[in-house]
Amino acid sequence: MQTRPHTGSAEPLSAHPLFQTGDIDRARQNVARKFCTHDLTPGREYKRFEARHNHAAGQCLSLNYLSYGCEVAINPGELERFYLVQLPLAGTANVRNGRVEVAACRQRATVLNPTRETRMTWHAGCHKLLLQIDRGAVQAKAEALLGRRLTEPVVFDPEVDLTAPALQHWSKSLFSAVSLAQNRCAFGAQMHPHQARLEEELLLGFLSHQPSNISHGLRREEAAGLAPYQLRRAADYIRANLSEPLTLMQVAGEAGCSLRSLQMGFKRHYDCTPMQYLARERLNHAHYLLQSLPPDHRVSAVAFDAGFSHLGRFSIAYRATFGRSPRETLGRGGPA
Repeated sequence: MQTRPHTGSAEPLSAHPLFQTGDIDRARQNVARKFCTHDLTPGREYKRFEARHNHAAGQCLSLNYLSYGCEVAINPGELERFYLVQLPLAGTANVRNGRVEVAACRQRATVLNPTRETRMTWHAGCHKLLLQIDRGAVQAKAEALLGRRLTEPVVFDPEVDLTAPALQHWSKSLFSAVSLAQNRCAFGAQMHPHQARLEEELLLGFLSHQPSNISHGLRREEAAGLAPYQLRRAADYIRANLSEPLTLMQVAGEAGCSLRSLQMGFKRHYDCTPMQYLARERLNHAHYLLQSLPPDHRVSAVAFDAGFSHLGRFSIAYRATFGRSPRETLGRGGPA
């Protein structure tokens, strides 16, 4: 059977079809192009094999939807180049990464470490959302979080408990990214203006909340805290670059601290994350501009100058903060 795109709208990332095929060898070859070489063997009692793969690439990670239509055994060995977070959307799977075996389901996802051998069985009816993350990006972000070089790769606990509050919040961020990709607002050919920050938030969230061999180091960074001068430098840098697509790594680099210390310092002093502080300062700057500019000035220009790339979301956030729309503020011709 020829490989053909799947265009249905009921499944995640259907706006980014990679292939659909009933040919086992073709499916293995196509999946290998995006991931790695592997053995793919249908279960003995399968009646119909139909693989579907939707794929939206980013800068250091990709979003994927994958299903096979029947039970399959998948043996890729060591992934080597990337980590792979697998969230079952339906059905179950047995996943072994290194010496740990996980019975995966909707409440229990898995992460495959690239330096550990992997063997999996996806049972009939299993459909998964896959987050593929470049190994080098994980290492760089982990070192930025800790503020020091790591001599060994990050190794996660392969079992991801999606009932844990922090990982529930992280999974919501992942599905928000999937929604952006589905609507062609990020990933794929149409990269979001803040694509780097979207990906950074996903990666840092997973590194911060999924148990790993650096978890104890992150706890030490939390206890160490952020020096007052570093906090001032970080806040000053944010306020001086409101219109730029800032990332946490840029802010931490300017402040001369680790990402973890930056996060905890803002939480203690401002009761928000650095990115929430950035959003708040952008709104305050927009409020200042709208009260200062003539009534015929364009609201979209103000939003852009204040660092907002989506006019609708800016208007909603502005009204929630200041009690009236940007246009109403601008029309007053000065402060109320």
